[in-house]
Amino acid sequence: MALSVCSIAGGNFQIVVHKKKLLSKTSLIWISGFLVFAVGSGLWAWNRFGPTSHKSYAQVSTGFPVARTIDSSSNACDLVVRRYRQIGKEMQFELAANAGGLSPYRVEIDQNGKKQTFDSVPHRYGTWLTLPETNLNGGEAHIKFSSLGQPGCQTAAAFDFDAAISNEVLEAKDWIRQGSKDNWLDVRPVNKNGKIYLKDFANYNDSRTKVVMIDGIAVNGLENGIEVKPGYLYSVTARWIDAPYNDWWNSARNRSVRQQNIWIAGLQKEKPSTTLTRVDIPGWFSPSRGINVDFDTRFPEFEPIAGKLVMQYRLNNYVPAENYYKRGIKYLWNAGKDLPPERLHYTATPNFFNDKDEKWFAQLSKEQVEALAGVPGFGVYAYDYEFWNQHYPKEVIQRLIWFSRVVRKNHPQMHLMDYWGGGAYTNPHINTVGGANPKDFYKDYTDPKANNPNFEPLPNGDSFREVFNTTPIDVYPKPMFGVDKAGNSPNNFVLLSAIHSLRINKLLPYQKDNKFIFYGWNRYMPLYKDPIVPWNYQLTDPKGELIMNQLEMMPASQALSFSLFSLALFDGYYLWNDAGPSAKNPNAYKLSKNMWGWGYEWYPADGKTPETEVGRNTSGGTAATYWDFPTEYYVLGNWMAKQIEDILSGGKNQDLAFQLDGQWQEPKKEQALLAIEKKQPFVTSIVKGNQIAVLAVDSFQQPQATRKFKVRLPDGMETEIELYGNWPSLYRGTLKK
Repeated sequence: MALSVCSIAGGNFQIVVHKKKLLSKTSLIWISGFLVFAVGSGLWAWNRFGPTSHKSYAQVSTGFPVARTIDSSSNACDLVVRRYRQIGKEMQFELAANAGGLSPYRVEIDQNGKKQTFDSVPHRYGTWLTLPETNLNGGEAHIKFSSLGQPGCQTAAAFDFDAAISNEVLEAKDWIRQGSKDNWLDVRPVNKNGKIYLKDFANYNDSRTKVVMIDGIAVNGLENGIEVKPGYLYSVTARWIDAPYNDWWNSARNRSVRQQNIWIAGLQKEKPSTTLTRVDIPGWFSPSRGINVDFDTRFPEFEPIAGKLVMQYRLNNYVPAENYYKRGIKYLWNAGKDLPPERLHYTATPNFFNDKDEKWFAQLSKEQVEALAGVPGFGVYAYDYEFWNQHYPKEVIQRLIWFSRVVRKNHPQMHLMDYWGGGAYTNPHINTVGGANPKDFYKDYTDPKANNPNFEPLPNGDSFREVFNTTPIDVYPKPMFGVDKAGNSPNNFVLLSAIHSLRINKLLPYQKDNKFIFYGWNRYMPLYKDPIVPWNYQLTDPKGELIMNQLEMMPASQALSFSLFSLALFDGYYLWNDAGPSAKNPNAYKLSKNMWGWGYEWYPADGKTPETEVGRNTSGGTAATYWDFPTEYYVLGNWMAKQIEDILSGGKNQDLAFQLDGQWQEPKKEQALLAIEKKQPFVTSIVKGNQIAVLAVDSFQQPQATRKFKVRLPDGMETEIELYGNWPSLYRGTLKK
């Protein structure tokens, strides 16, 4: 990762350039903690609202009760209460007026002579005024709103409070939610008769096609509640488009996105099987409640798994680098000047060559190339040079070979890979939603061949085959459209396709001694000028709401799967991150008008604090820009894999037979492809002596569904395992001698 400093609008900004393979000729750039795109020589930010000729859509009535006006005494503002809704003890009111600048409000509620007063209640455009905690009995109550922004502007109305539903939403201590916050999506966990449901209280519709997904799979009925299990994190994404949903790629359509990520406490331990013991998500685990991750302090200490590569980033600048090394991470980036390079990982972007292109590189002499190869002895080094095409010309291949030979000679212990160019067998991302036929890839197991022309030997015999000792397969989240009849999107095929790809790479003789890893990222890269998720930040200094546009987060279930399968079946993972370590101060956001359309909105609680006051104290660095729960689930997978380290070290991989609908599915070499083709569970194991670890996942079942079925162990014993949603399940046991 390369750093440079430039002057923008008279100020100095640190720019970190990251190149991602999903966008050809495109760079991701963080400027003062904000993400923008760089394309060619100019800068561009994707359209926030869809096409330039934006069309407004009126909300379709969803049956919210109408408030009964008692008094609206101010003709100067015509303030009135239109509708209201009750969510547990919370009351929301839709206000309308012919004037702006009315917020904040003094609010008084009177019910049978019992009065409650709320001072300086903020209210912003696009939401209903909210009273998070009311103390009411069932029946009618009167409410009065008095504007503090325009004295004399007030109104009063009557509404009905339903005591029967006042306790339906779980207590705040039992769940976490971060992401969007407005009238479009409002998902909360509800308790009904001892069961937990996710319910969308907003139920926003505006005549466009609406699709709601949980963990990347389309679901129906969220407005009525969908039963879920506590102890898990659910990513709920709602999308609206003025066309059929599978036209989402068309940037000329009006498209909108909201996402809320909800974790519910209270994991319920599954009943143990007679043969296998489940390695559960531990009871002490939860993602952080704040915007900063906290695995680097809350996780128990554990040494990295022997023989595995785990590469992550230091995410908090106030947490020592040693905290990461003591929590299962083998290599860090930007960990500290006092650490030797062999404890670090590094991805070299085109900045390494000052962003010069392949034509420049292709004309360099051997001596010139070798002179450029003065690379420190990092533990892990990944090429991400791009050269604007993943299929390199022969002249580029030759010079990368010259370059790599010097690096390998100087640092024989280094794990060297070409991330941008990929391994000898690049991941074809086999997904049936995109029209792929898994049968076309069966032959790869009987006649494994490279599908990457970069690995074809040059006329002089030189080849990438002799250069790289580490093979990465990207597991970036894929576009969550279109969807098939079961609600699956291309994202549901990522894990199985990656398993197939690394298995074929392992069959190529010249790579048999390589390390094989997943190379991941925790968010979905917009490809089609996708609208961005407006993310809500509650600031306390100054007090108010900050809304910044963010990318969609990947499902936590998928992050845990990537981590577990990479460590159980292969040699680990490299988890990309976009920014440097963050400060502890959750208010330290630097806003700038020169953000190339990136976009933010500031709503001060007092209705008047200017946005220039936001981030008035950033002496300790800038705040985290999003809730990075996927990284915490990657670390959770690392910890869970540590519990079976004795089996992983020297164990052999063996897929298992399992029973569905009374029929036994016998494992075959192409088992990952069969799971894709038939949309079935994938069940595998690691066996060492008489010890076995069983790892399974169903990438395609509905996120709230549970599947129990029998598996047959290598000793012939049959036992039952359980899969919930798209979450992986890990077990260990002892085989008969």
